[in-house]
Amino acid sequence: MMSKKLDYLKDKNILITGASKGIGRSLAINLSKHKANVILLARNEDLLDSLYDEIKEKYNTNPMIIGCDLSQFEEDKAQEIANVVSKNYKCLDALINNASILKKMSSINEYDLMSWKKVLNVNLTSAFLLSKYLMPLMMDSKLPRIIFTSSGVANKGKAYWGAYSVTKAGIKNLSEILNDELNSLTKFKVFNFNPKETRTEMRALAYPAENPSSVKAPDELINYYLWMLSERSTSSSKTHINFGDEI
Repeated sequence: MMSKKLDYLKDKNILITGASKGIGRSLAINLSKHKANVILLARNEDLLDSLYDEIKEKYNTNPMIIGCDLSQFEEDKAQEIANVVSKNYKCLDALINNASILKKMSSINEYDLMSWKKVLNVNLTSAFLLSKYLMPLMMDSKLPRIIFTSSGVANKGKAYWGAYSVTKAGIKNLSEILNDELNSLTKFKVFNFNPKETRTEMRALAYPAENPSSVKAPDELINYYLWMLSERSTSSSKTHINFGDEI
């Protein structure tokens, strides 16, 4: 496991989607502790404002807020985000495509099209567009990284998980395509990380009878992200990482 006393993230610029709560919020705080400049992207600007203030007060880094509803995400918005990041930072060092929604648990024959489209846009299409438009900003980084948040239902479809399962399978394939396309750029790494059971609002929606205290907190994931963002991961052939794996 990685040491908690690290300085290699100092002044690194890292964009996190779904940054206002859950895993995204935990990442924003923990990466700021290591002096990274976090770019906070989420829909709820009130939560983002509060998180921004906390980071500025405690860690004296250079964060930025991008309010954005990924369910309505289009190509022009991706370009706008790339322009804003380029204007405010010398380069982008990492993109963490973390935003995800479950929306509903339903059989396919009862799954409505509006929910289907919304889940695909938030979980998959936005990750594709952000990766496409932000990759050029990462070419000057010493350790460019794209990290996708995966799930156990990415590998095998499961009844009632509907569009969520489809998007996670799509994310898995997208990460593999990017890895293959970027193979000649030895410093560029693309990871697919499955945090497994983690205490989030989405988890509570999927498993309402579960005792939240029986599930790990998002902060327990940080060592995996620190490894993926480090030089140590550059020589590793592992691109699909699961919580519990040796790193």
